[in-house]
Amino acid sequence: MQEMYSSSILWMHTLKLSKTPCISSTKSEDSSSRTYKGLLGHLASEAVIQGSGPGRIIILPSSFQGSPRAMQQNYQDAMGIVRKCGKPDLFITFTCNPRWKQIEEQLFPGQTPSDRPDLIARVFKLKLKQLIDDIVRNHKFGRTVTHLFVIEFQKRGLPHCHMLIILVNESKPRDSNSVDRFVSSEIPDADQNPQLHETVKSLMIHGSCGVPNKNSPCMEDGKCTKEFPKECRNETAPNKDGYSRYRRRDNGVIAKVGKYEVDNRRVVAYTPHLLMKYDVHINVEVCATVKSIKYLFKYVYKGHDCANVKLELSVKDGATFVKTLEWDEIKGHLDARYVGAPDAV
Repeated sequence: MQEMYSSSILWMHTLKLSKTPCISSTKSEDSSSRTYKGLLGHLASEAVIQGSGPGRIIILPSSFQGSPRAMQQNYQDAMGIVRKCGKPDLFITFTCNPRWKQIEEQLFPGQTPSDRPDLIARVFKLKLKQLIDDIVRNHKFGRTVTHLFVIEFQKRGLPHCHMLIILVNESKPRDSNSVDRFVSSEIPDADQNPQLHETVKSLMIHGSCGVPNKNSPCMEDGKCTKEFPKECRNETAPNKDGYSRYRRRDNGVIAKVGKYEVDNRRVVAYTPHLLMKYDVHINVEVCATVKSIKYLFKYVYKGHDCANVKLELSVKDGATFVKTLEWDEIKGHLDARYVGAPDAV
């Protein structure tokens, strides 16, 4: 029954999408359009290389939310904001916790959170709105100039948000002390703060990788792509790949996660009061240099993962077959997209 519910949501989403003007229309771009002269030249060159003739060009315009052109336009707009307001100061990743009580309390007997994509989408949206209010209106990090964010969905359906915050000059973290007020990368003492200790242990510890688990998804060429475990240090130091190197003291505080014991070297950076309030994995990074600006904005507006595979039959001897090379962005989007039920909601 629950699978039928998710399927019906996806079917309704597909039906609505098919009626979108830029999707339902198959009109190709005018070859005389000055905007697409470069694309026409590229298509003609590729056609010659592949031994075919140039075909139609069908564009998925930037007015379609989530299209590659829309993402590129958003990136350019974001860089314009940087030129006006300065570099981002904070990079926040806010995830969804399917064990939030607002979700679990609304489940019918026998249901799991994955059975209710409508609940997941609605509760996450409300939590995200509250987080933005805390940052922008309640000034949890100080007064803000502006903020940008984008919502993505994991393959298992859970949403998460990437957010960039630009603060006014008086609120910017300029030294190690101000960075430490914003961000912690240490396990709290279990006796002094037991609730925060348990929350950090359950939500903000990077999973076992490296020598204990060489098959971890984060491992590549024998190294952790997230650079865990981090090095211990007594003071926060700025400017490594655009991020601060946070204080991670070798103070003997250890937490047992599963069958492994971990220390401060495996803690993902967080803000204690936000972590306690939202009870979810919420990574807060201080952007230390302008070097990271383009990477951050491209990361935020990179779009979803996609793949497009095409199979062609070989032509028998003696047969004549003339093929054309077409540029169809609408078909590419529809064929390569990955949509889960919460995303469709």
